[in-house]
Amino acid sequence: MSTTSEPSVAVVGATGAVGNEIVELIAARGFPHSRLTLFASQSGAAGTLETAQDEYLVEALHDAEDLAAFDLAFLAVPESVAADITNAAPGPLLIDLSGAARNPSTAVPMVAPGVTTRAQIAQLSGARTFTIPHPAAQVLTLCLDALQPSTATASVLVGASAGGRGAIARLVDQTTDLLSARLDLEEDEVQRAFNAFARESERALADRIAAQAAAMTAAAPSALTVQLVSIPILHGTGLTVSAKLEASGEQWLENLRATPGVLLIEEGQPLSITDAVGQEAIQISAEQSGAGVNLWCAFDNTRLAALTAVWIAETFAIGTPVAN
Repeated sequence: MSTTSEPSVAVVGATGAVGNEIVELIAARGFPHSRLTLFASQSGAAGTLETAQDEYLVEALHDAEDLAAFDLAFLAVPESVAADITNAAPGPLLIDLSGAARNPSTAVPMVAPGVTTRAQIAQLSGARTFTIPHPAAQVLTLCLDALQPSTATASVLVGASAGGRGAIARLVDQTTDLLSARLDLEEDEVQRAFNAFARESERALADRIAAQAAAMTAAAPSALTVQLVSIPILHGTGLTVSAKLEASGEQWLENLRATPGVLLIEEGQPLSITDAVGQEAIQISAEQSGAGVNLWCAFDNTRLAALTAVWIAETFAIGTPVAN
């Protein structure tokens, strides 16, 4: 453990899409730390990772005890790897990003900026493991809290970055092969290039996103339906929300405009998913029709996941004042 007032920090999975973003945000936001150590699997170790300020050697993580000397550890790794670490409880405060793909649980707090209230933050001050919601569930929750609808349906459009760097590489390879007329898929391999699809895994994840949003929102609708479709883009996520409002008027619009982390796009202005890539803001265009509202949201899913993880560290590890 650190003997200074600043925590010693480990990022596990630092060479992955989200882990890399966490390292960049630690530097960009000036997150205080006495030391920062980056870990990866054996295949990703022994390389280096550069930020605007520093260059770090990436070390191999052998087991959970490698983290015992740290105050704080980000786990940007698959669920099986994260579970081994959280079950071992090596000592540091753990921020487990793999929880984004799970149903909410009372055993591990699922928290996010703009969603978790100050009162809830105070109640959780003694927790040692936290997890984050799926980025789409986080955005959907913010929308539901602003709209306070009686019913809502949502469609999540995810790009390759939702599956990490491996999925990005597969989409690039398939696109190149397809354009060269030499695409040859394995029997159980899905075509990702120039294709949109919803398999059983997408349907299962959609159900978990709905469960997370229903658990986190302060304005749960009587009916909430979510579908998820994989689309052939490299980065970013789109979300459509169609909601029936409980009340008339435009209070929902003021609520949306005041929501932390949301950038409301003026009516008539175009909004694409690529506009949001690399940005921290969740960009939303809104349209009212009778007693209903339609939202089109675009956001950088990897950036949002990393930002939420760093916010947890700022809030629970060093106690930085929180904007909620």
